Amino acid sequence: MDLIVVVKEIVEAIWQVWRDSSLYVLFGFFVAGLLKAFLKDDLVKRHLGTNGVSSVIKASLIGIPIPLCSCGVLPAAAGIKQQGASKGAVSSFMISTPETGVDSIAISYALLDPVITLFRPIAAFLTAVTTGILINFFDPETKEETGAAPT
Repeated sequence: MDLIVVVKEIVEAIWQVWRDSSLYVLFGFFVAGLLKAFLKDDLVKRHLGTNGVSSVIKASLIGIPIPLCSCGVLPAAAGIKQQGASKGAVSSFMISTPETGVDSIAISYALLDPVITLFRPIAAFLTAVTTGILINFFDPETKEETGAAPT
């Protein structure tokens, strides 16, 4: 194959991925806007801004019912980070949200059995909480980053 043909195919594939994911990213921006409008900065900072376990659990629980895919969760996570959430809480939110969406559960039920369908959101929640706790433990934020004292 000619180099120009290969480069053209790569560019076309990149464009296809961007085009296919753009709707989900836009939906993520919409959800981020809703979070910004309805969750006040001080509320986010108070509940998700600490490096404690409770902020990680709360962020994971907030992310569970939100129907975002792995593309759409990025703007929403960036929004709660900008509102003052800790690194661990943002990471927990980013893991639990796409793994517990209705589409993920439905495909698990269609392709696997009901036991795995039940186990998947539980495992996603536990993975999200564990990751958030480990991030807060190994990479604590400074007071300047969140406005809260590191634990």
